[in-house]
Amino acid sequence: MSNYSHLKTGKFYSSVLVLCVSCAIMLPACGAKKAVVSDKKPVPGRVSKDPLKPLIDMVLVSGGKFIMGNPVAGDTNRRDKTTISNDEWPNHEVTLRDFYIGKYEVTQGQYLEVTDMKPSSFSTSNEDKGPDGWMKLPVESINWYDTLVFCNKLSIKEKLKPVYSINGSVNPDDWGEPPTRRSTEWDAVKMDTEANGYRLPTEAEWEYAARGGAESKGYNYAGSNTVSEVSWYSVRNTSGGPPVGSSHEVGKKQPNELGLYDMSGNVMEWCWDWFDRYSADAQNNPIGPSRGTHRVIRGGGWSAVDWYGRTLYRHSNFAYYIGVDLGFRVVRNK
Repeated sequence: MSNYSHLKTGKFYSSVLVLCVSCAIMLPACGAKKAVVSDKKPVPGRVSKDPLKPLIDMVLVSGGKFIMGNPVAGDTNRRDKTTISNDEWPNHEVTLRDFYIGKYEVTQGQYLEVTDMKPSSFSTSNEDKGPDGWMKLPVESINWYDTLVFCNKLSIKEKLKPVYSINGSVNPDDWGEPPTRRSTEWDAVKMDTEANGYRLPTEAEWEYAARGGAESKGYNYAGSNTVSEVSWYSVRNTSGGPPVGSSHEVGKKQPNELGLYDMSGNVMEWCWDWFDRYSADAQNNPIGPSRGTHRVIRGGGWSAVDWYGRTLYRHSNFAYYIGVDLGFRVVRNK
């Protein structure tokens, strides 16, 4: 989960120490309505300055077979149990088709351009002190339902076939406001797996891409065995202290083998799947369980400890959860 999302189907993990402090940071945002920005202007957070070109810079991931999960997660004799989760096993073979994935996490500028909304907590960039530097920061403080709206709105904007439908409509304007608590209506969203529009990655797609796909070198983190080379993360949460720092402009750490940035840190990322234990069965293009209570979250965040950024680490939270270090990136079918 997020640094605050250690609650997982009734269990608390060791980093729950941060939860109480982080709630104080998160709760004001939970009850507040997201600001609508009406005075639109050019958005430096765009990857492309040409309005006729796609908003998101995508990287092609060649499909193939891989073994998903942690090969030692079930080994009770391992000493580093704090970095191993039983949710990471059993290992199982997964076959994926080719897909495109965002080179970067969705930025605040991109989110504003698509939705006219500015929900994020951070308005100052560490890397760009100009007045528009915040637009290059990853969007955060959005829940899983919000990501569905962004994906379909961007698909419609770029004249692609939208992936998601709620109550038979693919137009988010028909859906009403994204829920701030659990919604059976929104949880019943349908996904058109053959549509060419934008969507969240499945958990299998996310892990495969983070590990470097067919180019994987077997790193613990997305692109390195040294977490600081590829991740913004907290070095204080292990002591139970408050989160220190903030999100950072996307793409400022080293990329992984596929040229993808920030998959081990900056903000954690929503995935499509309901969360559940793995099955040992081989799977083709899995989209996860048909129901559940939590949605999958992957990757590390700026206020989470380093081992959250391991490419195999799994966490989750309610679809309505909002965190200051939780965002997303998008994928498309090839």
